[in-house]
Amino acid sequence: MTSATVDGKTISEIYFKRIRLTPKNTAYSAKIDGSYKPVTWETVHSQILGIYHSYKKLGIQAGDRVAILSNTRPEWLIADLTNLCTGVITIPIYQSNTAEDVAYLIDHSESKLVFAEDEAMIKKLETAFSLLKRSITVVSFSDPVSKINGTAPILFSEFAVPSKSKTIEAEFKKNAESILPDNIASIVYTSGTTGQPKGVVLSHYNFLGELRAIIQNFSFSAEDTTLAFLPFAHILGRVESLIPLMAGTNLAFAENINTLPQNLMEIKPTVLVSVPRIYEKIFAKIQSEVAAKPTFNQSIFNWAVEIGRKVARLNSELQSIPIPLALKYKIADQLVFSKIREKFGGNIRITVSGGAPLSATLCEFYHAAGIKIIEGYGLTETTAAIAVNRPDDFSFGTVGKSMGNIEFRFAPDGEIQTRGDMVFREYYKNQSATAEVFTDDGWFCTGDIGEMTQRGFLKITDRKKELIKTSGGKYIAPQKLENLLKGSRFISQAMVHGDREKYVVALLTLNEAEIKKWGTTESIAYDSFEALTKNPQLQTLLEKEIETVNTQLANYETIKKFRILPRDFTIEAGELTPSMKLKRKVCTERYKDYIQSLY
Repeated sequence: MTSATVDGKTISEIYFKRIRLTPKNTAYSAKIDGSYKPVTWETVHSQILGIYHSYKKLGIQAGDRVAILSNTRPEWLIADLTNLCTGVITIPIYQSNTAEDVAYLIDHSESKLVFAEDEAMIKKLETAFSLLKRSITVVSFSDPVSKINGTAPILFSEFAVPSKSKTIEAEFKKNAESILPDNIASIVYTSGTTGQPKGVVLSHYNFLGELRAIIQNFSFSAEDTTLAFLPFAHILGRVESLIPLMAGTNLAFAENINTLPQNLMEIKPTVLVSVPRIYEKIFAKIQSEVAAKPTFNQSIFNWAVEIGRKVARLNSELQSIPIPLALKYKIADQLVFSKIREKFGGNIRITVSGGAPLSATLCEFYHAAGIKIIEGYGLTETTAAIAVNRPDDFSFGTVGKSMGNIEFRFAPDGEIQTRGDMVFREYYKNQSATAEVFTDDGWFCTGDIGEMTQRGFLKITDRKKELIKTSGGKYIAPQKLENLLKGSRFISQAMVHGDREKYVVALLTLNEAEIKKWGTTESIAYDSFEALTKNPQLQTLLEKEIETVNTQLANYETIKKFRILPRDFTIEAGELTPSMKLKRKVCTERYKDYIQSLY
């Protein structure tokens, strides 16, 4: 750890060390009146004292639950830090959750107050409260128009009035000092690919174990800047939000996911934390741009990628780069890769991918371009990552080596079991679910199937409950096939099926922009996108894309047939979790007629 790093037994202890050590340093940067402006820890501290004072007036104290229903923004961080320093337990809620989900989470957690982002979230809460037949205090981050049951939400600007009261500060500090490592910091509800969400109980001890391991493995320093856009309701985004507190790094907030390309150029981050879907979309855009260029330019791009992949593979195998190859790579970098890095702002040191599997091919491409995507593995129950590739010690197709004091072992069926500082305590109010995931000797059963390579890298093959077993008795990992399919710039989402069947089939959703561009290039006349999707030439195009995927699969894994779905899978339709994971059971039931037509 660097000199900018502070440590302690609780997040609250670390917070006070940060305030004492660097009060004038930047806590975060955000877009204000059209440009990014820094906000100091001193300013944040005065707002936190204001929230604490408001909590006192409402009778909210240590052990109470407070929910945050909002996208990623500075107020989320400030509210969370207040909770972490007062013993109040944060209940993160995704903005994309339905009103029914919101009602369940507020009710199950017994939250006493909810911070809401904007008018849309106020309306969602109104529906949620009508389902619950009761209301709780609402604080709005932005000025709402609506009232809930005749009561206007409290404005955050009034709730967090900066305080410089010595009395309030003394009480706040005393409260923070009473927090113990084993106290609950947050209850994070799993997004749930099946059944009701479960509340994962995470302590200060869990979060600090994770933060220490990440900071040590990636050598974070005060020179690093991260651009935050992942939902803080996602455990990976939440951990990212707390790194500056411990490591003294700079945290900048993206305006939203749509402005990410512009914000990358403005902030020029050294670290980017994301989920695979973002990297897939950037890659698809690069493919599209290359496809629109003359044949000569395409040839240069393909040559550069081939050279880059060779270098990336040698680096992953810890082998030296032959001088002729190094010279070719230098040319490839000048002609192609430097321009790709510019899309990330030009200063990227590390890019982290988590939350779902990233295809080895895509990871290799980014490494070829000099963008080291570091894939890791973890769950909400393990406070994010418990295994990770390192910038100088990585292996494509794996999720890296263990972090901190984490240990792994494998059950007879290949399920990964783990224990260590980052592993959660229990599911909130759910002893039976807790008992199901812990062995008698205290190991957590992850539900993932995996293996350890000879070099000590953990490799995930699939979710235990999602393995496909064909009628021929062969086991197939669907995520592997789906990631390969999504490598095509024409395919947006994919779901494969084949459980108890003779062969594997796929349901595909299309990248509308790319398909339309292809249609124009091929001079295909069409009245609507739906009409274009039924064109025989498109069927032929997709057959070729699937043939390319099949060359990378064992014979029993190959995709024999496919159907195009009328629209993308979405969170709103209940087909994806808020963290963009496929709800396989829901999709299988919803599109069963499509599936049955393929057999």
